[in-house]
Amino acid sequence: MDKRLFLLALGAFAVSTVAFVFAGLLPLIASDTGVTVAEAGYLVSAYSLAYAIGTPILSALTGAMNRRRVIALA
Repeated sequence: MDKRLFLLALGAFAVSTVAFVFAGLLPLIASDTGVTVAEAGYLVSAYSLAYAIGTPILSALTGAMNRRRVIALA
């Protein structure tokens, strides 16, 4: 298997598991911020929605740019 494909899959896995990590921490986040668990759950929803909308848009906008420049800007 191509090393780049493996790294891409590993990166996608790491980013997608962040929502599951947040779900386990919701009671702690809610108690620290003084909101309900349901309100803290909006954090996971906002992250997932921003990721779902932003990723294709940023991919389209930066597709023609130099990869090193995109990484430096990120």
